[in-house]
Amino acid sequence: MTQKRKNILLILSDQQRIDTISAYGMGDGICRTPHIDQLAWEGMKCTNAFTASAICAPSRASIMTGLFAHKHGVIDNFTDIHPEIPLLGDLMHDAGYYCGYAGKWHVSPNKTPEDCGFHGKPFMGYAFPGSRVFPSLVFDQPPDNTPNYYEEYLKEQGFTNIDVSHGFLGANPNLQIQEMYCKHEGPIESTIEYFVAHEAMQEMEAAAAGDKPFFIWANFWGPHSPSIVPEPYFSMYDPADIPEHPSYKETFADKPYGYYLTEKMWGLGDFGWPGFADICAKYYGHCTFLDDMVGLLVDKLKALGLYEDTIIVYAADHGDCLGAHKLIEKGCFAFDEIYRVPMVVKGLGTEDNDSLIYLHELMPTFLDIAGLAPPAPVDGASLLPLFTGTAASNGRTEAFGEFHDHFYRTRQRCVHDGHYWLTFNESERGELYDLEQDPYQLHNVCYDPAYADVKKAYMDKLGRWMNETADPDRIWFHRIKEYY
Repeated sequence: MTQKRKNILLILSDQQRIDTISAYGMGDGICRTPHIDQLAWEGMKCTNAFTASAICAPSRASIMTGLFAHKHGVIDNFTDIHPEIPLLGDLMHDAGYYCGYAGKWHVSPNKTPEDCGFHGKPFMGYAFPGSRVFPSLVFDQPPDNTPNYYEEYLKEQGFTNIDVSHGFLGANPNLQIQEMYCKHEGPIESTIEYFVAHEAMQEMEAAAAGDKPFFIWANFWGPHSPSIVPEPYFSMYDPADIPEHPSYKETFADKPYGYYLTEKMWGLGDFGWPGFADICAKYYGHCTFLDDMVGLLVDKLKALGLYEDTIIVYAADHGDCLGAHKLIEKGCFAFDEIYRVPMVVKGLGTEDNDSLIYLHELMPTFLDIAGLAPPAPVDGASLLPLFTGTAASNGRTEAFGEFHDHFYRTRQRCVHDGHYWLTFNESERGELYDLEQDPYQLHNVCYDPAYADVKKAYMDKLGRWMNETADPDRIWFHRIKEYY
């Protein structure tokens, strides 16, 4: 009798910094995530996992395709995957998996989860489900499609008069359209994140009723702003306890001008570090709230008798500056806080791994677990040997990242290896950071003669990668690299 293949549960948060997962022991150590920590203690965690594009849709489309953004076509939050590219959901479905989906989509503006092989309720477009549902919420980017399934859920569960309060916006009079955080006025069961957990648990029940292994992708909207959380999470962390981020001293003197403009756009500078600490406190509360939702999913798997047969991966599509460099969220700035992501894996090996890996390598990994190889070449390889401990390293010596368009359009590429971080800003000054001397990327040494040889070596690395991946920016890069 053939042994049943293991189930896979991928839990993806949105814009979560790695140092908010307490099992990593990073940062200020204040944020608590005991349920995710338990997964890490039973399994393993990756310490050098990076997204290849720190924007929501490009990162998520990379998970779906296993490709860099300039190859799959989703270079911002609005463009689509090239039609000929094989998709993870379709491949897992064809391999005999029940494929379920819950929560935020943002993989494609046109392809629904069903179009990609998943059973699940679509939230098309940016699709923030609280928009136009919470009367007091300023942020207005609801799902493109109708109905809003979160609104339907509230009605089905008998929740009425659900709203938000204590909304906080920046001081820029031209950007009074997106709260940094709000307090959810209603029971936990009426929140957006509980709704995602509820939908994921329904997918588990549907899968358990059949005889197939499952691949379920549960996507939370948080802790991406607006961070909307109920009590006790809203007041769980005291801003006074959160120390200033070491790079909050940023002056932008040696940074591209766009970084300065982005800081001004958000309008948070007038509030100083105490203002950022207040945002951090709500963000941390959101992370702990998500952790409790992970606990619900784990409890459901155990109740269904599926926990031991399920591989659980917890990760984020990208991070958040959250006060680093006086910035918030992500954009055209290549910092470790937004490119490094958490990745915790339970159900395979038990040894942590520090290899440089990409988030989108989960695509060939899940296919490997299903007994398949990608039907077309992908950018990377299965992480299964690293996850199981059968290999200590993947041999990768550097990782690359790319940006195209978010708030403003410009092509940006970076290469980093834990020693140096080089960023090519197509029409602005370059950046080079000596990470061993300057781990918070404060001092740009790109034009320091003492680092000329280092700069050339990393420019060469970046140029080779651009050639190998047919990056459209390579033509401009190679024409001006001697003068950059």
